[in-house]
Amino acid sequence: MNGVEGSLVIFGVSNMLSDIFDCAVALGIVVGAVVMNQPEVTRERTKTVSERLEALKRPVQLLGLEDFQRGARECYCLGTTAPERTELVDLLRRRFSVTFVSLIHPTAYVSPLASVGEGVFVGAKSVVGPGAELGDFSFVNRGVTIGHDTRIGPFARLQPGCNVGGHVVIGRGATIGIGASIIQELRVGARAMVAAGAVVLRDVDEATLVAGVPAEFKKSL
Repeated sequence: MNGVEGSLVIFGVSNMLSDIFDCAVALGIVVGAVVMNQPEVTRERTKTVSERLEALKRPVQLLGLEDFQRGARECYCLGTTAPERTELVDLLRRRFSVTFVSLIHPTAYVSPLASVGEGVFVGAKSVVGPGAELGDFSFVNRGVTIGHDTRIGPFARLQPGCNVGGHVVIGRGATIGIGASIIQELRVGARAMVAAGAVVLRDVDEATLVAGVPAEFKKSL
């Protein structure tokens, strides 16, 4: 499912960059370049892009988007889960006609009866059940469990350790927080956010935040 040939070019940066590096190294993929689509936002308690690159122990180009040119034997993925990545994908397709690979960590299990869209990321130790559908550019972080016949919408984000039951539908651009659980046969609307540790026992409306055990409405987004 990885379908990676040649060096990997990563567009955009965020904290997920380390997970992509980890997956690439585990798969034996060479990271060729990281392309910044906007200025880096640094925070006191997180590593900078330069510090993350040092961990790879081999030269990697760090480019601005205006300096990027397509090369031979390259493949492409996203390095950001920020909401504006939909616009980034549209820009890259329009300007450079790129298509995106899906990256699946070798310690993850994705059922052969599941389907994986374009530009999907599945992190270490995650499990994707039979009949599940991972929409384009969905991001499944480390240690996530996705039940059978569940549909994960495009650009949805599933944070480390969350558990999603069978026959669940996660809407486009929704976020499921660290360690959250969603029982079977529920719907989480587009752009909704389930807070870390929440236990969802009923449907979640689109563009709303829910939190707690059991999860309750907190605010509209």
